[in-house]
Amino acid sequence: MAPSLNDPQHLQTYDPGNMLQTITRFTQNARKAIKEAEKLDLTRLQKTKHSALLVAGMGGSAVGGLLLRDWLTDTSRTPIHVQRGYHLPAWADQNTLVYCVSYSGNTEETLRQYHEAQERGCPTVCFTSGGKLGQSAGLRKTPLLKYPQGLQPRAAIAHQFFATATVTRRLGIIDDETWTQTEEALKVLDALSREMQPATPTAFNPAKRLAENLKGYIPFVYGGPIHETVAYRYTTQFNENSKSPAAYSYTPEAFHNSVMASEAPKELLSRCCAVIIRDPKDEELKPKTDRFIELLSRSFGKVIEVEASGQGKLARILSALYIGDYASAYLAILYGRDPSSTDSITSLKQV
Repeated sequence: MAPSLNDPQHLQTYDPGNMLQTITRFTQNARKAIKEAEKLDLTRLQKTKHSALLVAGMGGSAVGGLLLRDWLTDTSRTPIHVQRGYHLPAWADQNTLVYCVSYSGNTEETLRQYHEAQERGCPTVCFTSGGKLGQSAGLRKTPLLKYPQGLQPRAAIAHQFFATATVTRRLGIIDDETWTQTEEALKVLDALSREMQPATPTAFNPAKRLAENLKGYIPFVYGGPIHETVAYRYTTQFNENSKSPAAYSYTPEAFHNSVMASEAPKELLSRCCAVIIRDPKDEELKPKTDRFIELLSRSFGKVIEVEASGQGKLARILSALYIGDYASAYLAILYGRDPSSTDSITSLKQV
């Protein structure tokens, strides 16, 4: 019998790692992260003015920093850069605030950047559940925020984003007015969670409907200016949770290149689905986005729109992300795959 998203037994059978349960607890985990980050001793760092914020992380552990960058680009005068790799950029110095983020604490690239940050005298905060990064931070007395253990790194996004965001506010990079957006965002996500939780039937569940529409298709995800990281997150969630190939781009950049895919032979794109993440507040790009969708519809097998919710920028970012996280887990179950498994990633780490 094919897996059914409305059958609790099927959901339990194909989700032994409880990925759906973790996604459902997003706001609960977010509030815990804020509370823990408020307790962190940042006395030394609060006395220093920072020229830039650099977030060092890989994979799911980098996404929190990317979201932070997207959220604050219009309000923060402190540049935010996310460094994914083995080395810090040449410009990082003693005036650069560095966040080293590794859920496991054993990510070799992030560990290398942590040690470089210490050698250069960069003020540093570590975010991890333990591992070598936790040990090194403890020995060097680097401020350390501990995540709860037992999650996949990508499933710890609520902890990662809200912990780093809270520390960033406490260090003066996020102003009070911008920070008020967090309260609305969590309320919007609470409401969305009730709509998308496993107990809500497909007919009333936007995430289950998105998964059903994507089954058998390769997703090509397009986000607007505030959803660049969200579009990337959809792709990696479809990769890791759903075990599906996926690709992404973002507008207006996609208007200058990706749109040409609409001229590909229909037989090439017949099993491809364009997923367009819409920002209801983005009036500037609406006419071009509408035309973009018309062009893609000529050749893509399907075109689906996902609309963000909320008034504030953070709510509109996180609501779109939340739909994708849920949908990727539901799509995994439709394919008979465990959303939590990472066999191929583990294999590569052993090389």
